[in-house]
Amino acid sequence: MNVPLYIARRISKSSTGGYSGRIIKLAIASIALSITVMILTTAVLYGFKKGISDKVYGFWGHIHISDTKLSRNFELTPIINDEGIKDSIRSIGYLEFSSFLEPDKIMETKGGVESISPFINIPGILVNKDDELEAIILKGVNQEYVWDKFKSYLRKGVLPAIAKDTVSREMMISEQTARRMRVNLGDKLIVHFVVDKNPIKRAFKVSGIYRTGLEEYDQKFAFIDMKVIQDVLKWDRNQVGGFEVFVEHIEDSEPIADYVHEEILPSNMYTETILEKFRNMFDWIEMQDINGYTLFGLMCIVALINMCTALLILILERSKMVGILKSLGQSNWDVRKIFIYNALWILFIALLIGNILGIGLGWIQKLTGVIKLDEQSYYLSEVPINFEVSAIIMINLGAIVMTALVMLIPTFLISTITPIKMLRFD
Repeated sequence: MNVPLYIARRISKSSTGGYSGRIIKLAIASIALSITVMILTTAVLYGFKKGISDKVYGFWGHIHISDTKLSRNFELTPIINDEGIKDSIRSIGYLEFSSFLEPDKIMETKGGVESISPFINIPGILVNKDDELEAIILKGVNQEYVWDKFKSYLRKGVLPAIAKDTVSREMMISEQTARRMRVNLGDKLIVHFVVDKNPIKRAFKVSGIYRTGLEEYDQKFAFIDMKVIQDVLKWDRNQVGGFEVFVEHIEDSEPIADYVHEEILPSNMYTETILEKFRNMFDWIEMQDINGYTLFGLMCIVALINMCTALLILILERSKMVGILKSLGQSNWDVRKIFIYNALWILFIALLIGNILGIGLGWIQKLTGVIKLDEQSYYLSEVPINFEVSAIIMINLGAIVMTALVMLIPTFLISTITPIKMLRFD
């Protein structure tokens, strides 16, 4: 029979009232609250990272392929819309690669390339019916463009109808642009291009209005048929500005970009991941981890202090019991195990409550979006939630390990308790 475990169970049942009972309940509540906060914090941090990253990648793709030349006046340099190159890139599956830091270690990508499509970006000036002007960047795409990544951002109307053999004059603009230019669906906008110092005008009909929440992009970009830009620039139909590549897993962007650059592309073309292209934004996203680590530290300190306090009170309240057990031949370690078992039971209850509350509240926010955000400041309209099973497991394991180590400290008090002092009659 495990005597320490049996006594611990009896203590846990009897310590429900009085001063020690209130302290134990307080310890359970504080640890449960700490676990809840840590789970919600990780879910929100991962949600922010995923939400903002998905928007950036949905707008730009994961990898850009363009010409190596950059003229001094920043004029566009066309590359050939080579079907052979695109087919080679599309066929990329699992790749083996080695890290620069660990050249001897062979790793494998989680997947391959999802899609590739050409694009052309060109600046222009929008003019409405009242002759008001607005600078804009026209992103020209063709029928190969994958709109699936962008459909969720469409607020009004439809996506531009772009066919292979006809030139579409439909345009999709952002809510910001529509508001500033005071236009709506079906309205006409004139775009002024400047090519070789010559102004060129084209008329478009607004077919759709989008909003990504990335304000610096929304206020600058509109989508049109690539063939319009090719005609303005006097390019052939097989000349484009570059390619956007989507991969199946974001983590594979760099090894796939390196493989494409080294094994597939000619010398006049190069690859660049969006992470490299917009380093400042992704660095800002990574900096949010600091807030999470700070909060984790505070919650851990609160939980550990409360666990130590609860154990100390339990030991002091049961000091006569400790003296009796020692007089009956129980060792210090056997007596300490009684309180360790008791502390583990408190921790188990706290973890159970904390996980239920953390995951439950997170799912409510994920399903309802009840807590809103200022999209202009945070790029997202509601608090995002993204649960990572590994993070939740690590929070629970970390709580168990740290609490188990700390709970040994107050149990050392048992070795200072002597049976003679506890059992003498006053």
